[in-house]
Amino acid sequence: MTRSLLFFFACVCLINCASAQTACPAGVAPGSPQCGPDSGTSRGDIPAPAPRPTGEWIKTWGTIAGSNATGETGAVVGKLTREEAESAALRLCREGGATDCKVNLVFKNQCAALVATANKSFFQSAESDSIALRLARSDCDKYDGGDCKVIYSGCSDPIFKKY
Repeated sequence: MTRSLLFFFACVCLINCASAQTACPAGVAPGSPQCGPDSGTSRGDIPAPAPRPTGEWIKTWGTIAGSNATGETGAVVGKLTREEAESAALRLCREGGATDCKVNLVFKNQCAALVATANKSFFQSAESDSIALRLARSDCDKYDGGDCKVIYSGCSDPIFKKY
């Protein structure tokens, strides 16, 4: 009976000792540089909160403008306002000599593509340059069936502003 009791107390002591282990090698005091990283739960620490953002993403605008009479095109990306994007694209179109420039496509934080034949132009915007091009080419093939040529493709990517 005493042997059983002695065995029981020895097991209880070993279990308690095992739960008090740290990430330190035998014979090294906790907190020493030789100790490994500790999860913090053995000391009752609360895990560190997630890092706070150090800035913000600012969405940008893009525009494609064109002339029906001359085929001239003006395209811009990365503008902070819709008005700024439209104005810049119209200005680029007019700089090519066209007088009847109009806005054909406005997009925000996306990519855009312009595909054209001798008779017609096709505009598309999408989340990536390749998707916008694929959609514009598909429209061109479907509705015109002519020799579709890529005139423009570009993306209006967001700008990261640090605090």
